[in-house]
Amino acid sequence: MYRVLYIESSGDIAGGGQISFLKLLENIDRTLFAPILICPSSGNLVSHVKKLGIPVKVLNMDSPKKNPIKFFSSVHKLRQLMRSMKVDLVHANTSRSTLYGGLAAKPLALPVIWHVRVIESEGRYDRYLTGLCCKLVVVSKAVEKRFNWLLSKNPEKVSVIHNGVDIREFCPIISGDDVRSEFNIKPDVPVAGIVGNLLAWKGQEYFIQAASEVRKVIPSAMFIIVGDGECRHDLERSSEKLGIRNKVIFTGRRIDIPTLMAAMNVIVHSSITPEPFARVILEAMAMGKPVIAMNEGGVPEVIEDGVNGISIPPKNASLMARKIIGLLSDRDKAKKMGQTARKYIEEHFSIKANVKKIQKEYLQILK
Repeated sequence: MYRVLYIESSGDIAGGGQISFLKLLENIDRTLFAPILICPSSGNLVSHVKKLGIPVKVLNMDSPKKNPIKFFSSVHKLRQLMRSMKVDLVHANTSRSTLYGGLAAKPLALPVIWHVRVIESEGRYDRYLTGLCCKLVVVSKAVEKRFNWLLSKNPEKVSVIHNGVDIREFCPIISGDDVRSEFNIKPDVPVAGIVGNLLAWKGQEYFIQAASEVRKVIPSAMFIIVGDGECRHDLERSSEKLGIRNKVIFTGRRIDIPTLMAAMNVIVHSSITPEPFARVILEAMAMGKPVIAMNEGGVPEVIEDGVNGISIPPKNASLMARKIIGLLSDRDKAKKMGQTARKYIEEHFSIKANVKKIQKEYLQILK
């Protein structure tokens, strides 16, 4: 059995990167691999991992610029842990964790995988981190482009492995009745929704603008915004200015995402900057829902426009509104698109398939 040390630079589940990471740990073959987790602090991610029976160690991972002495001390402690735990492979989930893991593993000649989940380049820092690793796993072809300079020299060092979704957790048979009851939404009321952290680059402002236009054509329509963040107050104020505040439900941060999605007829993704992959789109498609998503970043790698979803340019509230109206008005079209989406996820983006591909990388490196 191989001992794999996973390093994550947050003890909390802050977004899709940590969710994907947790799903990997949940589904890893424990007859082949013995996982261990290193995190800088406790939090809900650490709690989930401990429930899986996976050992967790807490180690400070501050920026080296903040305190260089503390940084090198932590790297030294991490190296000692690698020795004492007889680690065979290091899997780092972020740039920060790759820096710590790479430096600690280098003198021990341990292989390091950098799981790249961010689309933006970090310039020379990328090149430095790449030198600490034997393999880069990127979540989309869009993220792979971040390393074009490496692909021209050493293409085998980079593997594209798309995120996967648990098709049992996100399933069309889940009922949204309880959610509709919670928010006093009748069964026949059409609902469009959006799920994600309420941040400026997530573009929920355009969803609210679209909601205002949808209401002019479908007066009974309701809108659900799932998530929380620094933009919530501004978004609430925007919906009030547009006269639809009583038609837009802000749920706050929730963990019952499948049941919330089940209550929606259409699910929208509205990011105004390219997403590396956007796992929420996979989740919505796995629920058998028609998805309207922005046609940038990794999204075109999963959505075929007009077949298993609809893709539109970002920052176009009017077009978004027209597409929402089209799907809410044509239930048969929406149902067929959702069914196609579900089948596509089952065939290409299940968490089982994702984990098998990652385990294959492990074995190729270790053997």
